[in-house]
Amino acid sequence: MKKPHEPENEICLCPLFGLLDVVAKKWALLIIAILGNEGAKGFNELKNELGSISPKTLSDTLKNLERIGLVDRKIRPTSPPTTQYSLTGDGEELREHLIPLLVWVSKRGAQDLPGCPIRMRKNR
Repeated sequence: MKKPHEPENEICLCPLFGLLDVVAKKWALLIIAILGNEGAKGFNELKNELGSISPKTLSDTLKNLERIGLVDRKIRPTSPPTTQYSLTGDGEELREHLIPLLVWVSKRGAQDLPGCPIRMRKNR
């Protein structure tokens, strides 16, 4: 027999759709890990650390992370101007929630890739 509808015990999952469209992509989580581990980075620093990402993919991913409030972009008044990216408070909070998920996955047999270039530190 099905339990009666109890709204106070339910959480609507609809808000996940927009967020998952962005963060479920490989590069987004790697960018969140890098910025969370190391702090603010410039575009070329991120590109060099990520390796095989194309400039367009990196640019699009950063724009999407900024659009949903996980990454902040600051233009520094240098000559030529440089752009720095960092996690917002919400980005930091998401990063903290990802760590238990990664631990859970690791306990279930997920393997580190040889020479894993990006790791998420439990404590910064």
